[in-house]
Amino acid sequence: MILGNSKNFKGTGYVCFIDVLGFSNDILANWQSLTSNPLEKILSIKGEMPGFAEVEEDDHRESHRTYVCRVSMISDSVTICFGFSGGIVIGDLVLGLEAVLANISYVWSTFINNGYTVRGAIDFGDIYWNEGDLIGPAFINAYQLEREAARNSRIIVSSNLNKVLKNLVSRNKAPLTDHLMQHFRKDIDGYIIVDPTILCQSEAERDSLIHSLKTMRDTVPSAIIREKYNPLIGMLSDRAKADLKDEDVGTY
Repeated sequence: MILGNSKNFKGTGYVCFIDVLGFSNDILANWQSLTSNPLEKILSIKGEMPGFAEVEEDDHRESHRTYVCRVSMISDSVTICFGFSGGIVIGDLVLGLEAVLANISYVWSTFINNGYTVRGAIDFGDIYWNEGDLIGPAFINAYQLEREAARNSRIIVSSNLNKVLKNLVSRNKAPLTDHLMQHFRKDIDGYIIVDPTILCQSEAERDSLIHSLKTMRDTVPSAIIREKYNPLIGMLSDRAKADLKDEDVGTY
């Protein structure tokens, strides 16, 4: 059984909106470049993005559940969605969000490895999509939160999703829930964000990402914009994991 993605969907789900930092400036400055062309880079990255998963159903494995996200890219933005059909059970709620986070990690690290970083937001709510459109309150909420509150390179949890997390830790405490919460942290301004350490599968990968981010930061001419990279670099550099406490969630 495939959950989360279908070619046509209307219902409740997770929506993550991600904006690529620095891409617009790169387009304006280097559109005609022969050595580091932003159009060629973004098209190459788009080719690496996960998309609609054509997974065949197995009639002999009806109890097997596969969690698949809808991932789409338009210009310098990426959307990651997971929709719930029918009733929502706790296990699907947790594993659906785990699938969204896995896709965020892949997209984010891919952009860093190609010379960009991202910022974004995740909401939980009503959404509709077909093969060409994505419409609904959850998309608008995620888009507005990214625009108004993300500010630097981070992925923010919306108020709606924060309530979901609060319900999970207060009413459905379990190892599965505890594992999910390890993917989040409380930022300095009180927002719950995706912990960027999920991007690192090894110390070598962590060091490579930090090096790439520092290189990006140091080539930016504006001191104000350079500062947008430092919180992310700091979180990746801090080997002491900042665990999210139960009392941290549900406060906004």
